[in-house]
Formats: sequence, structure tokens, C-alpha cells
Amino acid sequence: MNKEGFSLESCRSMIAFMDMDGTGRLNLQELRQLWNKIKQWQEIFKHYEAEHTGFISSYEMRNAINDAVMCVMCHSGFRLNNPLYNIITMRYANENMNIDFDSFVSCLVRLEGMFRAFQAFDQDGDGTISLSVLEWLQLTLYA
Repeated sequence: MNKEGFSLESCRSMIAFMDMDGTGRLNLQELRQLWNKIKQWQEIFKHYEAEHTGFISSYEMRNAINDAVMCVMCHSGFRLNNPLYNIITMRYANENMNIDFDSFVSCLVRLEGMFRAFQAFDQDGDGTISLSVLEWLQLTLYA
């Protein structure tokens, strides 16, 4: 895995993801929750990173994301489709179509944040939401 730690952008994303009180900082409880998520994601990453190269392939990424999504969605059976996997690969894989741990965490932070935001707006639980442009910008800009 990356011995350098997380990139600045990943750190910003993680803080935005766990910053429940909107302070731009993490309190001890938020930090603890983030640390537990990182450990969980690290176990998933290690499971698919069998060669100990510090990377998983874009194919392995699909399975790793499925494992992580199952944790987020509480075993609801929700699955991403091929166009979403392709978008994730284009966004997070390097030129060799591999993903390092930093990119893996960035992807999961983004996905879980989007799931959380959607669920907050899906008041009736029908799987659809309606947002104004300002609501959309607020959701996507800080994430």
C-alpha cells in the first residue's frame, strides 16, 4: 500500500464525508468513526490485493466495491451497473488500470457520501428524489 499516506484531496474528502456538524473539522467521535471505516476498507483492499503490489486491478476493484457497498447499504442487494463501474475506473484508476489504496478510499468516501445524501432526500423511500439546483450544488460541491 501507499507508504506516503493519503493525498491532500483524499484527506479533504474524508473530512467533508465525516464532518456531521459542518465545522470543517472532525471531533473525536467523527475521527473514530472514520478510522473504523478506513480499517474496514483496508481489509477489503488487502483481500483483493493478493500480490502485495499496492494496487488492485480495475476488475478486482469491482469486487472490492461490491463488498464495500454491501457494508454501506446494509446488505440491501443494491449493485452498481457496468456504466457506473466504467465511470469509477475512468475516475480512480491509473494509466495501467490499477487503483491504489488512496484512490480506493477516495472512491468509497464519494460513493458512501452520495448514498447517505440520497437517503436523506429520499423521505418516502421510493428510490427517487427531487433537488433544486442549489441543493444539488450544495451536495456535490462539499463532497
